[in-house]
Amino acid sequence: MRKIFVLTVAALCYFCTYSQEAEASGNVPTLIFSPRFEVNPYIQTGGGGYSGVDFGTSSLYTLFEGSIGEHFSYSMSNHWLSTDTKPLYQNAFRSDDVDFIDWLTLSYSLGNFTFTLGKDMLAIGGYELDPMDVDQHPTLCSTFWHNCAIYQWGGKVEYTTNDESSSIAFQFGTSPFGERPFKSKLFTYSLIWYGDFGCFAPIWSANLIEFEPGTFVKIASLGNGFYFGDFGAEIDLMYKHLNYGWRDGYGKESNHEFSAIGKFGYTLKDKVELFVKGGYEHRTGLDIFGYEDEFGFIPTDSSSNSYFFYGGGVNYYPLRNNKDLRLHAVIAANTHAKSLALSIGATYHFNLTEVIRKNK
Repeated sequence: MRKIFVLTVAALCYFCTYSQEAEASGNVPTLIFSPRFEVNPYIQTGGGGYSGVDFGTSSLYTLFEGSIGEHFSYSMSNHWLSTDTKPLYQNAFRSDDVDFIDWLTLSYSLGNFTFTLGKDMLAIGGYELDPMDVDQHPTLCSTFWHNCAIYQWGGKVEYTTNDESSSIAFQFGTSPFGERPFKSKLFTYSLIWYGDFGCFAPIWSANLIEFEPGTFVKIASLGNGFYFGDFGAEIDLMYKHLNYGWRDGYGKESNHEFSAIGKFGYTLKDKVELFVKGGYEHRTGLDIFGYEDEFGFIPTDSSSNSYFFYGGGVNYYPLRNNKDLRLHAVIAANTHAKSLALSIGATYHFNLTEVIRKNK
């Protein structure tokens, strides 16, 4: 805890000093503190089902971003606290797990092109991966969302059309199957397309994720957003394939995974968001992104080839003229845990930059 306090104080001191310098140049950075607190009781619905209560994804995040001059920009998201904080620092600079740095990027923009270096989300796309982790509802997320170490080190080049209706990007990064960035010599190659055509917004991608030297998990992802006034639908389709051989040289196996996820929502006067979400994941062969762990509500090492999850909830924004404070209530179920998960909590995005500006 002392380490967290020291890091936070250092960040605040740096921000105050840096913001004064940046304000003189017109490039004031934004610093947002995002605490989240929730309680998750689990109600058993079948024999051997999961039960109990925990604090879900209660956590503390920060977002620090801004620009330097006309062409450079930076962004850093940190995950400082969670219900199990110690691994965030033990896993520092690993490729196969999360740590206290979600992303840390420096970008250079010139005309229609943007070049980015640093730690970034893999460009796999899909709408389930789109929200910031602190805003997500994990009991209603796929096993892929839970198990894949999605933030990796590397670089990206992106081209955006003049009307900003489309952008296409190529990304090179480290692989979540490696232990250490670059040192493991396992890499990821991604090509992604973002579109915005009014009522239809696609996020489509093709990916090669190195599983072993020269052996790749091939992923095709089709994220599709449909928006009609206050109604919205987001449908993600993903296919994963891997041909692999045992390290001892005996035989080869093949893996196929398919998932379909749908989320449907309605927004009432920008204050209330009602939504339902469900998904189906099917696997044959090796559980690529799974890992051994204790039994919980979400499967970490799938014991079944078919897995369903479903539920719904409400997000409520009580503050006037902004969505900085969100209250949520979510109910979720799946075919693994034989239980219902209730999630009740709050997330607050405290924008320190705006507070400083208002108090001057």
